[in-house]
Amino acid sequence: MDESLLATHAGRPAAPGRSLCLAGVRISHVIATKGRPEVLREALLSAVASLPQEGELIVVDGDPERSAEAVVQEIDRPDGGPQISYIAGVTGLCAQRNRGMDAARGEVVIFTDDDCTLAPGFYEALEEAYRDPDVIGVTGRVLQAPDERIGSNIESPLRRIVLGGGRQGTMTSFGFRRPIIDVENPRTIEYMPGTFMSARLAIAREVRFDEWLGRSSGYSLGEDDDFSYRLSRRGTIRYVPSAAVHHHSIGKRTMDRRALDRLVVINRTYIFRKNFAGTLRARLGFAGLIALLFGHRIVNRDWQGMRGLMDGLHDVWNEDQGRAGSAPA
Repeated sequence: MDESLLATHAGRPAAPGRSLCLAGVRISHVIATKGRPEVLREALLSAVASLPQEGELIVVDGDPERSAEAVVQEIDRPDGGPQISYIAGVTGLCAQRNRGMDAARGEVVIFTDDDCTLAPGFYEALEEAYRDPDVIGVTGRVLQAPDERIGSNIESPLRRIVLGGGRQGTMTSFGFRRPIIDVENPRTIEYMPGTFMSARLAIAREVRFDEWLGRSSGYSLGEDDDFSYRLSRRGTIRYVPSAAVHHHSIGKRTMDRRALDRLVVINRTYIFRKNFAGTLRARLGFAGLIALLFGHRIVNRDWQGMRGLMDGLHDVWNEDQGRAGSAPA
């Protein structure tokens, strides 16, 4: 057996009270992780408790020390519960998710973060949404502590001015989210948060996650917007509030603010240029967004974040100048 792919168990008896599938759709639930075994344990226990019998869990470990392996072996018991596959030796969130979907055998693939636990009725709500053959992607509510920084409220008037109004759950012409404020009602949307995404596997494999976004740091900021927006060009994505996850937001607490905000500029610029028309209006909107980010960091006295934004602008400028210098006359 390939040592990077463990715990594949066939022919288990059905556990009492566990549904066989979701409306005839086999589920593959992918969790990418790196160096957080205790957090991962809670996520897996939450998923194992309610995943349909014919579903599968796939853990993709980005830790060279394989810290998730013992957790998977501890939880994966041949007692009628869902099978758990373990994949190691993959670096970067986008690469991890691509490897997970390549290994998946279901018809619908779900991605949640390793610091997420599932609210009751999670899989049942997805079942209901995927009964519509036109739906190719589904997400739902992400329950987490609010960001207490000044100007971080999604209902901020300044944020609404920069985003230019528009329908909740869609993307602006310069590639930024219009937030869902009315979180109680389902709707058709154009993006999904990386914390909780799902898609029909065949289409997800065609769209794929862009591994350029995590090429230098391993942290793939903006990969969720890029993936889900491109997915939305292929069919309907639904926001279903009854499908919910609890996000414990472990990652952002430990990340270097300067490095993170550097990637905000670099990756957002890349996503904008890749997916959206570079009209004058769109470019002005993007510039306004960057200005808003600077203002937000200054108001919150986040000097490391502001330095990171400046680093990102510097890197984008240098890369553009390098391209211009190498272009033929």
